[in-house]
Amino acid sequence: MNTSSALPRTAKGEQKPGWFLTAALFGVVSAVLRLTDVWSWWAVLWAPLLVLAVGSAAHEWLLTARSQWRLSPMEWVFLVVAHLALAASLALVSGLLPR
Repeated sequence: MNTSSALPRTAKGEQKPGWFLTAALFGVVSAVLRLTDVWSWWAVLWAPLLVLAVGSAAHEWLLTARSQWRLSPMEWVFLVVAHLALAASLALVSGLLPR
């Protein structure tokens, strides 16, 4: 009988959440928005990056929910950084933050 109450982190073959890519994508979007004009030809670059970053965030949230919130401390940091960068990007696009 197994007396361990700890559940396995992920089942075999199941993807583990990792917020590094999402945080990096939002960081690139934030950098592009900070260094360029929001409504210029740079929108060709930042708009698809923002869509890709939001899709990546949705995928990571799905994986996080499936793994029952078992993230390492560094993954929690990346999760927070990704969401702060998303908020900053949206604030820059909507004009709430000054350039």
